[in-house]
Amino acid sequence: MTKPPERHIEIKQQNRRSLVMRITPSGDLVVLIPYWIKPNSRQVKQFIKDALVKLDPHLPENRPEPSHNAESVRALVDSWSARMGVKPKRVQMRTMYRKWGSCSTRGTITLNTALYYLPHHLVEYVVVHELAHMFIFDHSPAFWAKVGEFLPDYERFEQELDHYRV
Repeated sequence: MTKPPERHIEIKQQNRRSLVMRITPSGDLVVLIPYWIKPNSRQVKQFIKDALVKLDPHLPENRPEPSHNAESVRALVDSWSARMGVKPKRVQMRTMYRKWGSCSTRGTITLNTALYYLPHHLVEYVVVHELAHMFIFDHSPAFWAKVGEFLPDYERFEQELDHYRV
């Protein structure tokens, strides 16, 4: 019997009530716990042990290789910015635990480093979605119409993106 691969498990304390374990697109595991529980407590250790048993069939055998990097994602932002006629003031990449990207009212586009592990068309979708917020800062029908101007199949991409967890 072969030994399962060692997995990096990050424990993050948050303002939350329950414990949860997530598989990131990179294949790492993140355990989110309330502030009032100590990360090295017996409760957390048991939760991780139980969650690994449940998640085992869903865990990738090997850590996936990224198909993108910061440079390639920024190149997509530059390309789509030109097509859409917008110019973000700043583009930054960072680890985000709840969303794929964001756009600030100051023109900063922040994209999740987890995008590196997604298929190209989904990375493009996230980029277009965030750039569309530079026109309309909500998810109104007008916003979705703007996204649809540039990606007519955006609804299919949105559904496909739901199969990936941040």
